[in-house]
Amino acid sequence: MPQDKSNGIRRDKRVRPKIVLVCSLVLILLVSMLFTGAGSGATGSAQTAKYVVFREDDVAPKADFAELQAVNQVHIDKNVPVTLGIIPHPYPTPSGNQLIEVSQTFLDYMRSLTSNHLFQFAQHGYTHLDTGPSPQGPSEFYGRPYAAQYNAIKQGRDDITQAFGVTPTSFLPPFDKSDNNTLKAAQALGFTEYSTAFADVNMNQGYKEGIKVDTISIELGNNSLQSLENATEQWLNNPNSINTFIVLYHPSDFKGADGTVNATELKLLGDYIDYLQGTGRVQFTTLDRSVTTTGNGAVASSNSVGTTAVGATDVPNRVADVPVLAAILAFSLAAILTIRLRKNKNSRKR
Repeated sequence: MPQDKSNGIRRDKRVRPKIVLVCSLVLILLVSMLFTGAGSGATGSAQTAKYVVFREDDVAPKADFAELQAVNQVHIDKNVPVTLGIIPHPYPTPSGNQLIEVSQTFLDYMRSLTSNHLFQFAQHGYTHLDTGPSPQGPSEFYGRPYAAQYNAIKQGRDDITQAFGVTPTSFLPPFDKSDNNTLKAAQALGFTEYSTAFADVNMNQGYKEGIKVDTISIELGNNSLQSLENATEQWLNNPNSINTFIVLYHPSDFKGADGTVNATELKLLGDYIDYLQGTGRVQFTTLDRSVTTTGNGAVASSNSVGTTAVGATDVPNRVADVPVLAAILAFSLAAILTIRLRKNKNSRKR
């Protein structure tokens, strides 16, 4: 007798809509995930992260102390973190730990900052003297043997730890001039971040000799608010820009012609911070990423940025997970289709 295939035909008609439905649901899910990851930048929840780091160099006993206090107060008032580049041994004498022995006022003030989460203590060389045979300007370390560099950096690190009870993890070579031995020595001594000029390392952001490198983007001194804003807008609007914008200044940049603190320069820093906060597109952090704020009293996070945010963009986790989820869903769909087809085939045989 001829086989009745009507049941098989009816099953096929029932199966096909289900397959179309499953495929449609998978497609809708993937598209919604992609648009959620790409489009949520408007709210800031998953947009490419952009960070501004203020790097304050030449923090040392007796050196521009009034200016140091004044500029740090701006950061406190604005709730914006800053990385302090400390010079451990800037004077010929005494031979001991100058951070402790030169100025009790400086020591007490710096110790008071250790409990404030806005201040990161970094190491800015050891003597900050031009002792390296650099062909491209002054340097404390360039061209010196590895052992000499290692010993100098270690002594400076130990002095900072002894004076303030804080072990620095970020190293800033004086004059922004160093060599591979400096990088290797800093890495061997446990430093995890290295900040210098682009010309020193020929890279903007990444890893070199096993240590994370962030390079300076702009110097506050000798810039107007407009030029600072223009440079920042160029960085913000460039889709290929690195994710961290480092602004360098020194306490001496805030010294007035009459020897007093320059109120105009302090206002410039404050106005620039206000502009940055007003963009709604940046967060403020330190080189070690130990704290992140949005300014104006808001704390975005603490110990949450990490020390591995390197490259042009920070890709949101949900977008990064799409390929994995897509593979899982595709495998599941294939399994469902295979089972259904086998059932249909068997039912036709019967």
